[in-house]
Amino acid sequence: MPKKSEKDIKMESIKEEFERIQETSKGLDLSKYFATEDDLPELGEIQIYDYELDLTKANEEASDMLESLVDLYLGDSKIVMEHNYIKQKMRQDAYIYAETMFLGKMTRKHYLTQLRNIDNGDNSARMHEVVNQTVGQMRENIKFISTQRTELEKFYKEIRKDLGLTNVTTSIEPDVKEELIQEEEINKVVEDDKQVVDARSLNDMIDKILKNKE
Repeated sequence: MPKKSEKDIKMESIKEEFERIQETSKGLDLSKYFATEDDLPELGEIQIYDYELDLTKANEEASDMLESLVDLYLGDSKIVMEHNYIKQKMRQDAYIYAETMFLGKMTRKHYLTQLRNIDNGDNSARMHEVVNQTVGQMRENIKFISTQRTELEKFYKEIRKDLGLTNVTTSIEPDVKEELIQEEEINKVVEDDKQVVDARSLNDMIDKILKNKE
């Protein structure tokens, strides 16, 4: 009979040990060793964060914002609104804006997790450094999304000007239209004069414009 190798001996030993464990554990009720809700009252329910839902909400919010923005500047020209380029541009802008919003939400979620870790006792210098870095990132996100929205407004406003459309859309209430018209004319007068005007001069300009309207 060939001599067993050291490896075979170890395998047989493990197999025998496993069989002994199975024999001794027959009829054992493992549920008695599980923790219950009464044993862990502070554990609560475990929730899995729904990233897809958050991304979907960001897409919806971005789409609503872009639609209202484009309607504000181009809503009185259905031909322009239905143009293929404008439609594609709206979808692209909404996608980019949604991604920016989503990143902002994820940074905020990460920040809240860090604060909870500190509340749970992690007061290391490294943790506070990470928190400060996250705060800086949140500020950058806020600044970036604000700049991005301003650029979008500027873009669609410039398109309106390039197409030679009037300065006011029909989707705006009449009173608001009148105010925008007056503001546009006031800005034009001030720009043409190329000078700084005081409050009295500005009031005179407004009175003049209103009289011309009557």
